[in-house]
Amino acid sequence: MVYLDTGCLVKLYYPERESAAVTAAVVGEQIAFTSLRELEIVTAMQLKVFRGEAKPEQVVAAMDAVRADIGAGKLVESLDTLHCALAKGVNPSMFLSSDGRQIKLARAVGLPVLVI
Repeated sequence: MVYLDTGCLVKLYYPERESAAVTAAVVGEQIAFTSLRELEIVTAMQLKVFRGEAKPEQVVAAMDAVRADIGAGKLVESLDTLHCALAKGVNPSMFLSSDGRQIKLARAVGLPVLVI
């Protein structure tokens, strides 16, 4: 699974200069995704409309593609990534979890895990 920042996610669904590079980098990979990321994409796309860089129907098409990729399993909705990132940011003395996927991810990013 890979993690893309919002700018790269937008490039995956809306043609920009680096879109081909982003697409090539994620071929065959699942992408970690949360509802927060969806909100960020919508906001970024609406900003493109406001600036005159995109048309409203392009925003609709991009968001339809995002939803299709969620349905197809390319974008994997997971709060595990968000929880581990937040924990990593506060440098905890311990990360408690009983969720197998979250434990695996927490260990991979170097968090001190206590399995419950």
